[in-house]
Amino acid sequence: MVDKKNKDQNNKEIIRQQIKVLELIEALENHVIHGVEMSSTQVSAALALLKKTLPDIQEAKKTGKDDIQIHLTHEEALDALE
Repeated sequence: MVDKKNKDQNNKEIIRQQIKVLELIEALENHVIHGVEMSSTQVSAALALLKKTLPDIQEAKKTGKDDIQIHLTHEEALDALE
């Protein structure tokens, strides 16, 4: 018998593979850089799909002479761009 947890994990992985990440990124780049029109709903949907498919990467920056590292979550980095 297939374990429900393993089946759910396999289904999530299949869905992640079906989402065309590069196309989503290209669409968002065209919107931001080249002014291609996208509705706010389209932008929100693309960002939501990217969050589901890409790992939440932390951006580390070294600042000052003490090499203190500041970690930003993906959401904090996006907020900083706005």
